Amino acid sequence: MFRLWGKIRKNNKTVRDIVVTNEDPGLSKEEKLQECIQKICYEFDLQRPMWLPKNQREYDKYHWVVLTQDNFIEPIRFDSLELELIDE
Repeated sequence: MFRLWGKIRKNNKTVRDIVVTNEDPGLSKEEKLQECIQKICYEFDLQRPMWLPKNQREYDKYHWVVLTQDNFIEPIRFDSLELELIDE
């Protein structure tokens, strides 16, 4: 089971959070990650963030990434969106 924890943070506090899962055995880990990000953005009513090479390196190394205004085209009303893989 692939579980991703999404947290919206503002002023160093978690404002909203959600855990989404993907159990499709036909998808690669990268495809599962992208599907979970899509679910999180839908639940938070956010545009899909740009996934930059820096984000991929952080995710590969720490299984955790922080997305800020640099990752979004439209202005956001929070400081960051944190995504963390919950150990399988």
